[in-house]
Amino acid sequence: MAHRRWVIRNGELVEVDLNAPLPPRRAPYVMSDLSEYRSVVTGEMIGSRSEHRAHLRAHGCIEVGNEMPRPSREALPPVREDVAMALQASPEAHAEARSASERAGKAELP
Repeated sequence: MAHRRWVIRNGELVEVDLNAPLPPRRAPYVMSDLSEYRSVVTGEMIGSRSEHRAHLRAHGCIEVGNEMPRPSREALPPVREDVAMALQASPEAHAEARSASERAGKAELP
């Protein structure tokens, strides 16, 4: 069931279009300062955002959730040599695999 929202405008009940774009902001968003907290690293009290950032830098810490994860694209090791060694290791057990490998090597690409 679709969600619907109603508001009163000029004394009338009006349905709000939930798919409509938001109006442009008229003022900047001002964030309040942090409330004082005790550091779990050193036990000292941190009372502002600037102290918080400096404390994180000084102790080599990061805030979890603020950084976008970077995908790791490590190259995989080549497997051709491993497959060749496995085929050579037991000729009787791998006769069918060897013949399939030879057929695949001889196949022409379209």
